[in-house]
Amino acid sequence: MSVNHLCFDIETVPAREIDAYSDSVQAKIQEKLDKLQSRGSTSTYEYFASTHGDFGKIICISVGFIHGDTIRLKSFFGTDEAEILKSFNALLNKTSTFVHYNGLNFDVPFILQRMAHHRIPLSNPDFANLRRFSTTPHFDVMMQYYNWDMTRVLPLGILAELHGLPSPKKDLSGDQVLEAYRQERWKEIVHYCEFDVATTLNLYRLVTTHKEPIPLENYKFSEDAQL
Repeated sequence: MSVNHLCFDIETVPAREIDAYSDSVQAKIQEKLDKLQSRGSTSTYEYFASTHGDFGKIICISVGFIHGDTIRLKSFFGTDEAEILKSFNALLNKTSTFVHYNGLNFDVPFILQRMAHHRIPLSNPDFANLRRFSTTPHFDVMMQYYNWDMTRVLPLGILAELHGLPSPKKDLSGDQVLEAYRQERWKEIVHYCEFDVATTLNLYRLVTTHKEPIPLENYKFSEDAQL
């Protein structure tokens, strides 16, 4: 099924424990952490690895699109990152616009780095076009909403609340994903990731059309419908 826009979000965790790396790699990681902490950051290895495409891995990619007055959602998840990426990659040539929230800074580069690690060629080369100040092929809702001014941006959950949208952060938050992953709480992880996608799509609709948001009862989560 082809769609004119495809929204996505990823959940990530460390690819390995730090002691699984060589001494030289561990030293470089520690150097990075020391630099972050010298600037007042409380970053741990787990956070650093989860947000770095060379040290983290993707455990869930949720996708969705607006269809009439509904938001349709689907997820690829599990411990086999290569299969998750291959499934997501198969969708990339079925759309012309990729929608996300801060995806140009995080989700897209992370996906590209992980695909490189797994030697997976892109099905749609446009996905790797990360040009700024544009709405194609990537429509970064955060950047468009804030006119590319990083000093003004708000987290997705806060912006959703300010616009009267259901919060995707009610049951789980980003810093709890690793614990949920270790406990194999897949249903919670998938629902959280899909909720982020639905919220981003509602904000995309607001930014592009100024229409009323699609209500929660019209979110078609993956347990209810297939993409």
